[in-house]
Amino acid sequence: MRSRHRAGPVAAVAMGGVLMAAGWTLLDRAPTRADEGTLPAALSSPRSGNPSAAPVSVTVGGPHRLHATVRPVTAAPGGDMSLPRDGDFAGWWAMGAPPGASRGTVLIAGHVDTEEGLGAFAELHRLDVGARVEVGGADGRVHRYRVTARRTYDRTELPGDLFSADGPPRLALLTCAGDYDRSTGRYDDNLVLYAAPAADA
Repeated sequence: MRSRHRAGPVAAVAMGGVLMAAGWTLLDRAPTRADEGTLPAALSSPRSGNPSAAPVSVTVGGPHRLHATVRPVTAAPGGDMSLPRDGDFAGWWAMGAPPGASRGTVLIAGHVDTEEGLGAFAELHRLDVGARVEVGGADGRVHRYRVTARRTYDRTELPGDLFSADGPPRLALLTCAGDYDRSTGRYDDNLVLYAAPAADA
């Protein structure tokens, strides 16, 4: 993924979209692993809901450490989800849920690579189901999640509910996957790691 994520027109963001790449890339193919795990479900006892301010960081410790500063993003004209150009930064879909909300998806997308090198989300491909993720809010609070599922989608077939502030509370981390087509400047697929709120994560 390079600089933009196709989210469809703002008025129809539930249609989902396409992670896009453009121009030169380090990788001819971003690593792809088999789907596994179970998507987060609605909580049996819904939390009262004490959402954080906008997320400012996402961190995974352990052998496949990942860290990115997060900035809010929305849809640009034409429906693209415009990510920060700097590969060290990720973009939070500000029309979705904030971390800590009792419902909805906290969608954070990041680059697998940029013209300058590997992006902050390159390590996303190596994270296992069960990995622990921390999302820091602008208010200083830290929200903890545990990865429950990995899914790879064709770039034109991302689920629309990724962009929703409704549905079960969950975190979705998204980047590019599959083959890189130099004629179009795009990767073929998108990787999504789904994570559920976890008090012990």
